[in-house]
Amino acid sequence: MAQPLKRKGWADVKARLESFDHKGLVSLIGDLYGANAANRRFLHSRLAPSSDSIEEYHRLVADAIYPDPLSRRQISVRDAGAVIVEYKRSTGDAAGTIDLMLTFVEAGTEQSADLGYGDDAYFSALENKLNAIVKAFKELPASVQATTVARLTRIRNRAKDIGWGYGDFVADVVRTLEKRAARP
Repeated sequence: MAQPLKRKGWADVKARLESFDHKGLVSLIGDLYGANAANRRFLHSRLAPSSDSIEEYHRLVADAIYPDPLSRRQISVRDAGAVIVEYKRSTGDAAGTIDLMLTFVEAGTEQSADLGYGDDAYFSALENKLNAIVKAFKELPASVQATTVARLTRIRNRAKDIGWGYGDFVADVVRTLEKRAARP
């Protein structure tokens, strides 16, 4: 009877990487860089960040959640979420990650308000991002907290006539964060 193949994990890869010399590691990273756009974004964000690097992430999130209505692109909550995780992993930037989550919610709210788009799963995804923002809020600097509440207030105003209980949910989040921001 054939033995099942052992699935290789990070320990196997790490052991192999530790045997590489400098030139071998740079060559491997170059190959990863050339493999796809996500790798390039990750490496740029981690190793050569610039003030406009988050702008590409903004565009990717917004385009995944609210693609051009005249295009044939499908809405992809999963792709938008993956871009946010990629940014967080590559930079460790909590404020930038919250910024991208807000972009996710802003684009989703606009999509729903403009086109009447939405279903239970879609609004659940928006609410999950709002919950993640609430969870991370206390760790943000006061200036970022103020900006976050201001952006959420604009979202609340845009979402007030959206059904599915979404407008009420956004209003509750704004009230909660306003109270937290007011605390010393």
